[in-house]
Amino acid sequence: MLLMKRLSDFLRDRSGTPAVEFALLAPVFLVLIVSAIDVAHIAFQRSDMTGAIRSGTQYFMAGGTHPERAKAIVEGAWGSRPDEAVVHAERICECGETEASCNLLCPDQSVPVAYAIITIEAPVSGFFMTHYSSVSDKVRVR
Repeated sequence: MLLMKRLSDFLRDRSGTPAVEFALLAPVFLVLIVSAIDVAHIAFQRSDMTGAIRSGTQYFMAGGTHPERAKAIVEGAWGSRPDEAVVHAERICECGETEASCNLLCPDQSVPVAYAIITIEAPVSGFFMTHYSSVSDKVRVR
C-alpha cells in the first residue's frame, strides 16, 4: 500500500523535483550496480582458475606422475577457460633448496624431495577492464 501511495504521489507531483533527483542519482546507481557485477564476474573467473588448479594438484597428490595428464585435468576442470589461457604442469625434485634430478640421490645420499608445480596464466576480464592473472600451486608429492 505504501508503494502505491508513493507512486500515486509521484505521478501527481508537478514540481519536477523527483524527476530531477532521479536523473541525478540513476546514473550513479547504475555505475555502482554494473561495477559490482563486474567485480563479481572477475572474482568468479579467478575462483574457477583456483578450482581447476586444485584438480591438477589432487591428481599429483593421489600418486599421479605425468605432468601432461595433470595439465589435461586442469584444462578439463576449468569451466570458463579463455582461449588465451596457458597451463604449465611440471614435476621437480629438490635437495634442500637446490633443484636436483629425481633419479639420483642428493649429495648427502638422501632421497630428493619431489614437488609438482602447476601454473595457470590467463586474462581475467569484466565489462570495464581486463587483467592478466597468474595462479600457481606447488605441492609435495610421493
